[in-house]
Amino acid sequence: MIETGAFSGLDKITGISFTDNKLTELRKGMLDGLSNVYWISFRRNPLSYIEPGTFDHTTKIETLVLGEVHLTHLEPDMFRGLGNIQQLSTDDYRLCCLFDSAYTCSKVDISSLDSCTRLMPNSVLRIALWVLGFGALFGNTMVIFIRCRNKRSNTSNHQQVFFISNLAIADWFMGIFMIIIASADTYYGEYYFLKAPEWRSSGLCRFAGALAILSSESSVFMLTIITVDRFLNVVFPFSRFKFHSESARVCVVITWVITTILSLGPVLIGSFVTGFYGLSDVCIGLPLSVDSTGTRTRVWDRIEGISIFQSNNDGSLQPSWIYSIVLFLGINLICFLFILICYIIIFVQVRRSANSIGKDRNTGSPHDQEVRMAFKMAIIIGTDFLCWMPVIIMGILSQTGRVELPVSLYAWSAVFILPINSTLNPYLYTFTEFIGQKKKRANESQKSMKTVSTTVANKSSEHDTRL
Repeated sequence: MIETGAFSGLDKITGISFTDNKLTELRKGMLDGLSNVYWISFRRNPLSYIEPGTFDHTTKIETLVLGEVHLTHLEPDMFRGLGNIQQLSTDDYRLCCLFDSAYTCSKVDISSLDSCTRLMPNSVLRIALWVLGFGALFGNTMVIFIRCRNKRSNTSNHQQVFFISNLAIADWFMGIFMIIIASADTYYGEYYFLKAPEWRSSGLCRFAGALAILSSESSVFMLTIITVDRFLNVVFPFSRFKFHSESARVCVVITWVITTILSLGPVLIGSFVTGFYGLSDVCIGLPLSVDSTGTRTRVWDRIEGISIFQSNNDGSLQPSWIYSIVLFLGINLICFLFILICYIIIFVQVRRSANSIGKDRNTGSPHDQEVRMAFKMAIIIGTDFLCWMPVIIMGILSQTGRVELPVSLYAWSAVFILPINSTLNPYLYTFTEFIGQKKKRANESQKSMKTVSTTVANKSSEHDTRL
């Protein structure tokens, strides 16, 4: 511990090193008297806190060495007074963010996620996150409410309604996730980067990440089940292998159990998959970058006169990234390829049926209803393809080393790519059902007009015959 005023009268000193002095904190007044120091080092100290104002009277410092310290509490104005810093040596990237004027900032660069921005880098993302979050909550709540209210009145498509209701529940969870991330961005504000490690390792971040994985994977699996249901009803309309009430419930329960295990996997096997929910600021470990295991080495740069840190990767992926790759590039890709193949077969079968039966087929037949339902679900699944396939493609390109994606892409993915289908799905249900009901009413109206015309014609004919 350095006493206040310990350096009084030492204004001739131009450089000083406090290396290996077991300093735990720096307080105001401790460095008073070192007004002409331009080089100062605090390397290898268990330094946890620097009080704002400590450097108020050491304004000539140009080189600052803070390597191998343990600062746990960072404040935006902790380096107030150091306006002439030219060279900074530190193993904490956040300190570089506080010195925009530093000509050289040497730091350990072992993470592709480090940045000096707030959680949501710009206003567009911040506004969109709130809008899409509340949109997903409102839309899916309405879908769940309407489906539950009309459950008894529907005499057909019970299984389809049941699947769509569970899909809405999964999408509802994504709305909660977006609200949590938006709230965290508002809470941390402009200096989020100072609290980034704290946020990534927090319980709330892990909860939000688990919720996002639960939502996205449940959505993918529900869409797969819906596709199987449509496939069986359209391609094999007279087959006995179809979903019934009991089998539908069993499949949905199994889906929720599997997705819950997948979302809680990093927590349940935390000793192996460490930091999965801290792989990004938005708490979702999307495989958009590559971080390998390795060590870091401190090297003294004689030219710059400061320590530089070099990371030595051994080329092997961290277990958390392996889990992310298996989940997003393995399971999801297989599911979507399966969905794509099934819908190609469905549309081929529908086209063949239309050609064989002809255009004058009764539009109210059960098979025609199945076709319309398949068309509606194809629109919904198509939007999910547009959301997930970019993530899968970017993940493959990133993991193969073809491209290096920017850190900000995580924020854009968490707002506009990954969860947007959770907001659109309930409105797509409403839109497609509205179109279907409108066509149905039009067909019924045409049938009524034909019936009336036929009746009038028959009566007229009878009248003429009597005359």
